Amino acid sequence: MPSVAVVLIARNQAWNIARLVASVLRDASELPGTEIVLVDSASADATAEVAAAHPIGVLRLRADQPLTPAAGRYVGHHATTADLVLFLDGDMELAPGWLSAALAAFEQQPDVATVTGHVVDLPIDRLGAGPAVAGNGAQPAARDIPYSAGAAMHRRAVLDDVGTFNPYLHSDEEPELCIRIRHAGHRIVELDATMAYHYSAPAAALATLIARWRRGLYLGAGEAIRHNLNSGVLPLYVRERGYGLAPGAVLLAGAASALRALSGRGSRPLRGWLAITAGVLAADALSKRDARATAHSLLERLLILDGTVRGFLRSPHDVARYPARFDVVAANGYAPPLATQDAGAGAGTA
Repeated sequence: MPSVAVVLIARNQAWNIARLVASVLRDASELPGTEIVLVDSASADATAEVAAAHPIGVLRLRADQPLTPAAGRYVGHHATTADLVLFLDGDMELAPGWLSAALAAFEQQPDVATVTGHVVDLPIDRLGAGPAVAGNGAQPAARDIPYSAGAAMHRRAVLDDVGTFNPYLHSDEEPELCIRIRHAGHRIVELDATMAYHYSAPAAALATLIARWRRGLYLGAGEAIRHNLNSGVLPLYVRERGYGLAPGAVLLAGAASALRALSGRGSRPLRGWLAITAGVLAADALSKRDARATAHSLLERLLILDGTVRGFLRSPHDVARYPARFDVVAANGYAPPLATQDAGAGAGTA
């Protein structure tokens, strides 16, 4: 049976971290030798201290370097050595029974590089609302998908081959990695079973959109495009993840037609653009039967466009030169491999 590592990434999630760790320990106890490491992104709360009370390794990334969710994944990948690496976010809870089902999927399908499952979004006030028992024990069906989200298990050999997470991406790091995995000829599958419970604010709420924008979580697509400009995966990434490009093209067309009208060369293109744009928005509102939903969708697309443009304009960085500076908050029998401490300019310290 392949060895397993579990990497938990967190920032200011002391409110849930004990629940997450307990859910991992519950299933990992059946797999002797499992590496469990929490990578904390310089939390201002007691996330690392709460985690350190459990029999796992806890690393705290230093604040004097770029910190993103992808950075925690990058360091966690290098800070473990097992054949398979499961990544979970700090606001999640691992569902009972999923880990064993994922291991079976890897053993039965050698061409599979990544296994994920259903992630159930729940309000924060429903902490612990997941079922207390596993399913009926039957191996769930698997279907091929283009990419996973934050909760997924990967073959280390594949990550070592195609390159692990890009620690400089502010978002979209999972799809960007999965596109590289598929481009190399590997498969990504989703098990028809609940993998994790995700406790968070409603994704559709206006406040959630604004909060994501303020935290720079729409920059990732543009950053990924800029990083992969000379890569063979660029056409695939743009085709599948270039959400910000379509509204950008629409706005450019509107700006061009407006400039044409202002220069006295005729307003017909501008009037046509306004009519088409209004028609599309009206049709969307009718299909949704909710003008507010259309306005929400339009705002989200504009925020994605803003993030894509600003992300593209950011200078790309060499992934191999990420500093990876951290402190070992708790060892509990765990010691980061030497490769991790040599991975960047800053070595981890105890």
